[in-house]
Parts: sequence; C-alpha cells; structure tokens
Amino acid sequence: MLCSNLIQVLGKKEKIDSKNFIISSGSDELIELIMKAYANPSDKILSVSPTFGMISFLAQVNGIKNLAVSQKLVKKESFAKYVLNEDQFLEEALRSKIIFIARPNNPDGSVVSESFIERLVSLPVLVVIDEAYIEFSDSQSLAKWVPNYENLVVLRTFSKAYGLGGLRVGYGIMPDEIRKVIVSIKQPYNVNIAGQKAAFAALSSPLVDQRITEMKKIREWFINQLIIVQNQYKNFWIHQSEACYVLLTFESPEIPKTLYEYLYSKGILVRYYSSSDMINNLRISIGLQENMVKVIDEIKLFLKGGN
Repeated sequence: MLCSNLIQVLGKKEKIDSKNFIISSGSDELIELIMKAYANPSDKILSVSPTFGMISFLAQVNGIKNLAVSQKLVKKESFAKYVLNEDQFLEEALRSKIIFIARPNNPDGSVVSESFIERLVSLPVLVVIDEAYIEFSDSQSLAKWVPNYENLVVLRTFSKAYGLGGLRVGYGIMPDEIRKVIVSIKQPYNVNIAGQKAAFAALSSPLVDQRITEMKKIREWFINQLIIVQNQYKNFWIHQSEACYVLLTFESPEIPKTLYEYLYSKGILVRYYSSSDMINNLRISIGLQENMVKVIDEIKLFLKGGN
C-alpha cells in the first residue's frame, strides 16, 4: 500500500528520512490530494501563468479558486523570457492557502531562484514545488530543504527523466505531519507492482544519467541551431530551457499554427497551444540528435517558404 521498499531506496538516494516520502500515481495525484487536504472552496491557491495546466484544472474540478499571476514576456535579441513580478506574487501569497511552483516551469523550462523560494517558505502558507523536470536542469533540487521547513512539499516523478510516464509513478517529499494527512485520504494500492518494479530498475540504471547528459548536449546544440535560424528570419524568439523541451514564441499566432500543421505532415509532433495566453508559442521536445537535425531542417524549409 505504502510502497515501503521503494521509499527506502529513494530515501537513501536523496539522503532524506523515509518518513518524509510518499509514493503516488504520478505527481498529479499528489497535487489533487494536497488541494483536497488543505484547501476549501472559500480558499485560494496561487500559481503563475503560463504553467502546468493540471494545477488550474484540478483546482476547478475541486471547486477551489486558482489565481495565476501572469508573467511578463520579455524579448531581447534572439531570446524570450517570462518574468514574474515577485513582489506582486508575494502579496498574493499572503492571501492564499497553497502556492504551486513548477521548477523548471512547464512550458518554458525556466527556473525560479532559490532566494525567491526562501521568501515564499518564510510566509505562513503551504508551498508546493513541482520538480517534474529537475533532472534536466543545472539547478539543484530543493528536496533537501524539506526537513528544515514545516510548509514545504517537493513533488517528483518517474514520468520524465526515467521515461515511465505510462506506468504512473510519482512521489512527494514532505514534512511527516503533512505526509500523514495525505496518507489518510489517499487511495490504497493505486501504484501497481509493475510501476514499482520499473521504478526500482530505473533508479539503479546508469543509462538514465547517460541519457540525461546526452539530452542536455542535444538541447544546447538545438538552441544554437535555432539562434542561427532566428538571426536569419527574425520572426520568433527562443526560451532558454532547463527542461527536456524548448519553447518558441512567434511574432504572430498564424506562424506557429501553420508550422505545427506542416511539421505534423512530416511526421514531427510538437506541442501547439490554442489558449489565448500561449497562442503564439510552440513547444518542441528534445529527442535523439538525428531527430533534432530533421526538426531544424524542416523549420528552415518552412520559414524559407518551402511548405
């Protein structure tokens, strides 16, 4: 029920007491359980925009108000970046019950500073850090902070770096008092044996770290190639990502929509957004080197008018 053996392995890996761990059916389950346990319909949870869509979705499903503080899109030379007004966010945090921060953020791969998180956890509010993509980042995980704070929860998953998305295995690192509350409302036996065994195997496999290192090199190469293309066409901007994808912001919504359709016709699947705050963007996942060469070649053909 509690996946005790997997928890023991994770505790040794992270050098954190096993009493601070809970295994879940993906990290999404823990996001919802935390909402159910610590927020009422009259409460407000706080996040940023854009970010992981399941936060607002699960808040809506559970009848909880979600305030997403909009980040400002700043463009400079070849690059774009979402910038959060931290003081505004902190003001809203004082009126909130739970704060959700994805670090790195989905969809742009940005990482908020440790100093900002320190300011958040100093407030009387529950702070939840979703580290689904932390393995791809050069920034440190905040998991080791958990024993020092009563209001900090860190969520991790085997779905991304470990490639086990279809098996739905996630985990949370949290104060024991919070863990006990979550266990009391969590469905038993919802992480199956196959998922647990796959997680064990992934944790002991040297191939995972090798693949992450390779992916980061390919990501750097891909961004450098995009800079060359951007310098020629000047109609999009690149987000410097610390995740396993790269977000592109285009000068008009027509370009990403048409490019998405063009790449789809070539057998290349990228993420297109229809929501008003993301309609100028495409997100491209990092794959094998030969795959990314093809993506760059097809983007060049498209922008050259070869579509």
